[in-house]
Amino acid sequence: MAAPTTDTAEGLPRWNLESLFPGPDSPELRAVMDGLRRAISELAALFDQHGIGTTLPRPVDSALISLFEEIVARYNGLLEDATRVEGYLYCLVTADVRDEAAGAKSDEWGQLKVGLARIAPRFSSWVGGLDLDALYAGSEVARNHAPALRRLQIAAAHLMPPGEEELAAALGPSAAAAWVSLRDELADRATARIEIDGEERELPLSEIGTLAYHEDREVRRRAFEATARAWRDLAIPLAAALNGVKGHQLTLSRRRGWPDPLDQALFGSAIDRPILDALHGAMREALPDYRRYLQAKARLLGLPQLAGYDLFAPVGEPSPWPYEASRAFIIDVFTAENPRLGALAERAFAEGWIDAEPREGKDGGGFSCPVGGGESRIFINYLPVYDLMSVLAHEIGHSYQDNVVAARGRTPLQAPPDDVSAPSSFPMTLAETASTLCEVLVQRTARADLSPAQEAAVIDGWLLSFSSLVFGTHARFILEQAMFAQRQERELSPTELKELTANAWREVAGDAIDPETVAATDWTKTHFFLEELWYYNFPYAFGVLFALGLLAVRDAQPDGFYERLDDLLADSGMIDAADLAAPFGIDLRDPAFWRASLDSYRADVTRLEELARVIG
Repeated sequence: MAAPTTDTAEGLPRWNLESLFPGPDSPELRAVMDGLRRAISELAALFDQHGIGTTLPRPVDSALISLFEEIVARYNGLLEDATRVEGYLYCLVTADVRDEAAGAKSDEWGQLKVGLARIAPRFSSWVGGLDLDALYAGSEVARNHAPALRRLQIAAAHLMPPGEEELAAALGPSAAAAWVSLRDELADRATARIEIDGEERELPLSEIGTLAYHEDREVRRRAFEATARAWRDLAIPLAAALNGVKGHQLTLSRRRGWPDPLDQALFGSAIDRPILDALHGAMREALPDYRRYLQAKARLLGLPQLAGYDLFAPVGEPSPWPYEASRAFIIDVFTAENPRLGALAERAFAEGWIDAEPREGKDGGGFSCPVGGGESRIFINYLPVYDLMSVLAHEIGHSYQDNVVAARGRTPLQAPPDDVSAPSSFPMTLAETASTLCEVLVQRTARADLSPAQEAAVIDGWLLSFSSLVFGTHARFILEQAMFAQRQERELSPTELKELTANAWREVAGDAIDPETVAATDWTKTHFFLEELWYYNFPYAFGVLFALGLLAVRDAQPDGFYERLDDLLADSGMIDAADLAAPFGIDLRDPAFWRASLDSYRADVTRLEELARVIG
């Protein structure tokens, strides 16, 4: 594989945002934001008029039913517009962190959302006091929102008094949200100097990150060290930001009556402790298999032991995956498996949903962001390697779920399980189902009819992705638990954060990775800074293993599988994970289910070991 540089960006597409709004300063965006400001104000006035969230709800009668249906209709319309605005502005800012107009408009949107955040707990509190059975009897709208209303009643039991909730909302932009913005601003603008092909260059970290895939170990090492230096230079402000976010989360979690921040995260993820315990128990049992994978990769690279900068190194004979070839492959695989999925993929490519070009000023990572009407925008820094073809398929899977939800006519208030100020939301556990399933589909097809060296490259790509989603997030879960435990006592220093991170990775990887080169800067990742999504780690492991379990059901009972899967995806914001899994014969509280999903990983590790012996 040729050395990935910025030259690989030639010919790669940028997404079409103009179909949403002509620009951040456009009259069209201004009109929608002004309309949202009025709608929020009018809804707040309606709440004040009827004592929503400030007085005890009166008995359910025709007048209350009429009020309930008016509120739901207004609220849903407001949230639909908010999804479009928030998605557009998020895409603008991540596509070019230097775009001051986009940044200013994003800040304005953050302030506008304060009004939405202020009324959200009032609505939840009001729903919490309603006789839902009586409401269902008299309102089809209520029956259509029944699962979400039941979850809102649970959430209502964890609200602070109205004045405190309003104060928390008002302080939000200056509290955790401000720390998150600081982190993103520092990270997105960070650069580092690195020598490439004899020339020293100053590159953004998102571009240096692509060098992790380089075939030359010395280039990988230099990229690893340059990135570590950049994070070290930012350690003091980033540690301050992380302490601010975690302190904010701990304070609100305690004030809202959650025994532990993890309990709030589990509720938001639509699972419970027995499910998490079964999941983590199976993952811990499989740690020796993860280490076997790392050792097999070391043998394929001719190394006695992997370093942290070898994790993404190509092995065997990697086939190139140019963007257009990946596009055709993904569409073909998805269409053969599920024509609706194939049609969505074709639409995403054809209608400019994808920003694939690495460039200066562009953020790192990958995501799919809903922008309303069943559309999404997909963000990736594409390189012609299997791993990023797989990431592209993964993100299209997210877009498919959003499209299914829209096609089924689900309203915004049917989706968020505990936060009715969020423009668009799924429990993170269930948000990863379609995406991971798509990743497995392309992996299965890509490894057919290959030489041993080619097969090794594809299996390694899949095992790398799987390991990151399962065992990498397990390390981050251990780390976040340690962060919260320490932050309850005092703030953490950059040195402590580095040590906690290194220790978490050593606990997971053992001696299969040189302990001096584990990802000790992982604490700087955006996963730990998200204001409303703490413990943003175990949902990935849940998603990949749940998707594998669903595919096992599909392999055994293919008839009607995708119709049932669409039902699951459409209901993911409404129903707990255990109830969604039950129609597929899956018991999420049974460790045997998670072990069975991990069996396929074990089999692939064994196959990679065999290939390593064959290839020599």
